[in-house]
Amino acid sequence: MRIVKFWVLLTGVFLMQCAEDTPNVFSLNEQLAVHEVQLVSLELEDVDKRIDLQVIEINESRCPSDVVCIRYGEAKVKVGVNGNEEILKTVDLCIGDCPERTGGFIEADTVQVQLDGEDYAVILSGVTPYPTTTNQSIPKQALLQVIRW
Repeated sequence: MRIVKFWVLLTGVFLMQCAEDTPNVFSLNEQLAVHEVQLVSLELEDVDKRIDLQVIEINESRCPSDVVCIRYGEAKVKVGVNGNEEILKTVDLCIGDCPERTGGFIEADTVQVQLDGEDYAVILSGVTPYPTTTNQSIPKQALLQVIRW
């Protein structure tokens, strides 16, 4: 009986390791929660094509929810985007009180990018968890979405 339990445990560990080695695969229009340096892939309708996203950096300077601040602050995310035939492109996204929001309704949370002859939009819809004075050490996730433009 011990041998059977051992093999079941060993098989479970092996399957978990295999799951960690495979990249996270998502679809267009799906919201993704991506940690810093995590690589995710988006499957496209054409089986031979895909888009890879990697959050390169997350800079959080939003006012913590349990503090009164003079300004709201912003969360900036640098994302690497790669297509099948394209070299890595980096895009800068921002939510909150972004200095890039000057001159009307210029949106800093959406960037248009062309990959393999197609136009896409990379959208930053949030950064989680929202900062408080007690959760500063928790790793951040960027909430991203890629749509056809």
